Amino acid sequence: MRTASGQVERRDLAAGVAARRRARRTRQRVQVLLAAVAVVAIAGGTTAVLSGADRQPPPPAVSVTPSAPETSVPATRPAAELWPQAVVKVPAKNAKGWKMYPVTGLSATEMLLIANSAFEKGGRLEVYDSVSRTLRVLGDIPSPKKKYYAQHIAVGAEYIAWYGETPQDSDDWADFWIMPREGGKARRVGEVAADVEEIAVTGDSLVWSVKKGGVYRMPLTGGAPEPLPGGAGLHLSAWPWAVARAVERPGANQTRVVNLETGQSSDVALPEGVQAMQCHAQWCVGVLNKRVIVQRVDGSERKSLPQSLRPNGMRLLLGDRYAVLRPYEPDRNRTGVPLAVVYDLPTGLMAGLGERSAGTAVSGGVGTGASASAPSATVSWDADLQYYETCGKPGCAVKSRGGGKEYTVLNLAAVTR
Repeated sequence: MRTASGQVERRDLAAGVAARRRARRTRQRVQVLLAAVAVVAIAGGTTAVLSGADRQPPPPAVSVTPSAPETSVPATRPAAELWPQAVVKVPAKNAKGWKMYPVTGLSATEMLLIANSAFEKGGRLEVYDSVSRTLRVLGDIPSPKKKYYAQHIAVGAEYIAWYGETPQDSDDWADFWIMPREGGKARRVGEVAADVEEIAVTGDSLVWSVKKGGVYRMPLTGGAPEPLPGGAGLHLSAWPWAVARAVERPGANQTRVVNLETGQSSDVALPEGVQAMQCHAQWCVGVLNKRVIVQRVDGSERKSLPQSLRPNGMRLLLGDRYAVLRPYEPDRNRTGVPLAVVYDLPTGLMAGLGERSAGTAVSGGVGTGASASAPSATVSWDADLQYYETCGKPGCAVKSRGGGKEYTVLNLAAVTR
């Protein structure tokens, strides 16, 4: 499990840096749970040892006629069939040979990518055009200090913004950068002595929240940070929306949704016993009695999803109306099992992403926007990455081969409703 969780860093820049912070600052973070869930989701060459009991499940005590058991993955249609214009292939490396990772959809035809100049080291922002099938460099990500790492990226109408940290240091510190959305030289806006968690960019300001709660802003021209009116104790979700938590820890139930532009505020109707409830402007997703539930913020239209659909890590929301879930199917010989399912919250439509490698108990997973601050509008996977099982005296191990050339990306910005 430790090996697998370490390998997960290769897929998500922000998660990788957070892992470094945990190790050096002894903070317990929810990413540990994400790594445990994912295990070998995206770790090329990672080995997972399976016990003999896992390899040979006992037969049922009573013979019954199979009839769509509760744990069976519900029928889904491939995303490429439902939304053919939204599923494209994106190169996994840029012209310099740097590994690239999808961040979010900029439009129906453009996707923002981050290229790493070294392991976990964001070095450049690029845009992939799905019509011309070309990459365009937006600009470089500066690295003003040693052991400096760019963190969450936010996209505004005119600018792309991010913050950077030196996570191996013990001090709370971050600096803010912006780059014109059409590309150009990055400009440093300012710095703060704070433990930044999320960021957004508006027409004239940078906005961020800190891990202990509280939303702040700084003019794009620079200046002193100041608390954002109405933002006390809140956490940014997707501008202009922020949320309150039941307790100050990641993964806690969100209890209130606030529009920081208008002041509109709505309490979340929390059913008793719900866990990890997270909300956007209108919809919420959580876990109740070991099942994923979806509902409106006010509690209306609440329903439980099939037990075989489970959380895909700790960030369930995707875009402004979707959730990404992980199917659980214990029958390793069953074909057609997707790597993940995108669930359309208003309609209940389910789109399958990729397909599990046949004959293995675990398989690859999906990425939901490396370094994206707000819920990303893209989800990606490596369709050429295959998993296979080898068995010996220590037990059975799942290994991987292939992949690494391109991603299949679902760009929800291209989904027509």
